[in-house]
Amino acid sequence: MDSIVLELQRKALEKDADVAELVRMALVVARKLKLKEFEKWAELELNGYGNADLPDYRIVTAEVKAHNPYHGWIPVIFEDSGTAQAAAEAPCTNPIGELQYMVTHHKEGGYLHQPFGHDITQNLMRGSRVPLVPTRLIGITHIVGILDAVRNTVLNWALELEQNEILGEGLTFSAAEKEKAASVPAIHITNFHGVLGDVQAQQVQIGDYNSIHEELKRLGIDQKARNELENILDEYKTAKSKKKQSLAKRGLEWVAEHGEMLGRLATVIRGWFGA
Repeated sequence: MDSIVLELQRKALEKDADVAELVRMALVVARKLKLKEFEKWAELELNGYGNADLPDYRIVTAEVKAHNPYHGWIPVIFEDSGTAQAAAEAPCTNPIGELQYMVTHHKEGGYLHQPFGHDITQNLMRGSRVPLVPTRLIGITHIVGILDAVRNTVLNWALELEQNEILGEGLTFSAAEKEKAASVPAIHITNFHGVLGDVQAQQVQIGDYNSIHEELKRLGIDQKARNELENILDEYKTAKSKKKQSLAKRGLEWVAEHGEMLGRLATVIRGWFGA
């Protein structure tokens, strides 16, 4: 009988492979070999990520636009680059089968619409001259990139199994192969441990400390430092001229001091201070 590991490699190399079917095959192999980390990844890809941390390849850059009934889609202009970058980051939590269906049934050059949550929509509209509802438009090419990343992950994993002489016969693996599998290095699937991964973009209110409080705690920022940032942000909201500049400087210094722990959340907070 053919090896399922070699079959995984063949399918991953097919240009028009059914990626959902590919991941289901990988799930079978991972469960039979008791490779829990890869099994969990495959299940998340098949069922959707929900509130789980997202791999980096599932955070894509969208275009933030609003629909004008007279002029069609028009870009939303932000006052600072930090806020623009944060608003454009779109987490794709959909099951891999849904993403593949979207790609198959959209015209070339099309977009997927990903609305903001209520709070962030209100914040964005409040700062706009025209009261149009903003949304994120994700290019189909970004979704294709997610499918390719998943195919590459399965391919690299199957190659690693073969390199360690774990091939299986049909859907069966020998006791020796299962024992070898325990020592196979796990394929490193990087997760984004930032505000989009845990708090979700829809819940983040621009300039609102409460929207990032729990994430700061999770990242290990101590209470004294959290209180300091909260105080700076509270004053910054109503400060005028020179005082506002002074608070912005303090805020940016705070981010610089804790930047290593903050990860991408640092970009969001810097944007709040106009950097």
